Amino acid sequence: MNSQVIKEHFWNTGVNGDVRLTTDNLGWPDMLKEEALSDYPETIFRHCVEIVGFNLLFYWPHDENFYVIETEKDPIEVRRIALDPEWDGKCEFFKAGINKTGPNTASAGEVIATFENPTKIWSELKINGVPISQVLEESAIITWD
Repeated sequence: MNSQVIKEHFWNTGVNGDVRLTTDNLGWPDMLKEEALSDYPETIFRHCVEIVGFNLLFYWPHDENFYVIETEKDPIEVRRIALDPEWDGKCEFFKAGINKTGPNTASAGEVIATFENPTKIWSELKINGVPISQVLEESAIITWD
């Protein structure tokens, strides 16, 4: 499959100077697949969120928003990251968050869902009516911590 450019100026520095977001950047990173010992999306998600308790930060190109699943909160929060009012329009990664380093898992935002139990997230979370399984498959998963 040929890589397609989604955003020309997404990353601040990028890999080897490439600042474009491409279809190669979407879905679960190989590092998380290796850690979960699986390439099955539900297994990877459950390992990361339910077992390890990672916070996930991802960018969904379909609505051009950053989202975070913050497992450290009680209840667990799913937030759409707030836009930076001083965003200059040049680097998409700086579009969200309240600091000049781009969004992170502690960035402020609108709470769109909460969960008392992490095992419910995979089956119940929808963003704009789309199941989280599809959203993550179509997203750039940026950080997990």
